[in-house]
Amino acid sequence: MPIKKITNWVRDYFYLAKGHAFMFRKPPKHYLGYISGNKPPIILIPGVYSKWQFLKAIADPISLKGHPVYAVENLGYNTKAIDHSAKLIRELINEKNLHNVIIIAHSKGGLIAEYLLTFNNQDGRVIKVIAIATPFLGSHAVKLLPCKAFKEIHPESEVIKLLNSESAINHKIVSIFGEFDNHVWPTGNCRLEGAKNIQVNVYGHHKILFNKHVLNIVLEEIEKV
Repeated sequence: MPIKKITNWVRDYFYLAKGHAFMFRKPPKHYLGYISGNKPPIILIPGVYSKWQFLKAIADPISLKGHPVYAVENLGYNTKAIDHSAKLIRELINEKNLHNVIIIAHSKGGLIAEYLLTFNNQDGRVIKVIAIATPFLGSHAVKLLPCKAFKEIHPESEVIKLLNSESAINHKIVSIFGEFDNHVWPTGNCRLEGAKNIQVNVYGHHKILFNKHVLNIVLEEIEKV
């Protein structure tokens, strides 16, 4: 493996640690401070073994622009099955009576959002998904991670096959991914047919969440709704 890739791999875990630094904090009060406004609500879906705080660097600026931001704390560390997790998101939408929802997701979170769009969104409550570093075609890296929570992300898993057989909702998805992703092998598996695919000059599965260019893309995509 080239030295540059190894260096980027190691650096990415600094951002992994940075993302977990806020793991035990409650959502800031300003997340729901604009709940009476008319801007689309945002739901955060983190990756596996992560909580909503991992998306804090992106969620904070969105909230301060007037969007109510919801963290789905029932997801825990996001180790539940993708279909079950999608139902939890849908329960939040129903409970809060949310409309014109935009989901911002990282990694496995994007697969949960895709499942929700496909099977739990008949009333169109969710209008857009912005997925970051999501392995829509699966990732061979999970072969090195025998934990049950990663099995669904394998390219040959039943849920990956199921989602890839359903493409009618893909136009509602924006997939943002880097030049190299140390958790998605190959990185090209983040590209989803029929979606808006945006590749950025970032190296690292976690680092991408802290990139200013990525934040600007997310903000632009939200405002397009």
